[in-house]
Amino acid sequence: MVELGKMKNLSGEQKVYSEFLTNLAVAWFSAGVIAPLFTPLTNLLKFSNSLLSIVACLLSLRLAVFFSKGGK
Repeated sequence: MVELGKMKNLSGEQKVYSEFLTNLAVAWFSAGVIAPLFTPLTNLLKFSNSLLSIVACLLSLRLAVFFSKGGK
């Protein structure tokens, strides 16, 4: 997890990327996990889209962590 103290030390560009990717991960999570709770997964295509959304969520979070650490 990103510590609050570290967020202050990020450059402006890194902070923007990190926050954008974190918000993108939330959007993918809601599309892949929350939305199927309210709409049934009736076929394989919907299930695979849900799995793809979860993978995209995790990828976005990994990139957000990468930028929050300053690309180290």
